[in-house]
Amino acid sequence: MTWEIVVGFLSLATAGIAIGKVIYELSRTLTKLNCSVENLNHTLTNLTSQNEREHAEICENIAQLQNTLHTQDRRIFRLEGEEGKNHMHT
Repeated sequence: MTWEIVVGFLSLATAGIAIGKVIYELSRTLTKLNCSVENLNHTLTNLTSQNEREHAEICENIAQLQNTLHTQDRRIFRLEGEEGKNHMHT
């Protein structure tokens, strides 16, 4: 009967160690997952702010190009008007 008790305790200890190992591995995996999600969130926040800055810069460049184009259109219009007047006089 003494051996049966010893074997029972050893079985309980082995089961406890096995369950503890599973819980440890799950805890470690969840910690890694949490760190990965935090890093992903940080990266996404940085990319979003960078995207907003670049978008604003692109919009500003487009506005400048539109102003330049409008100025050139006015100059061409004036030049064509002057050329038309010169052809009429000759």
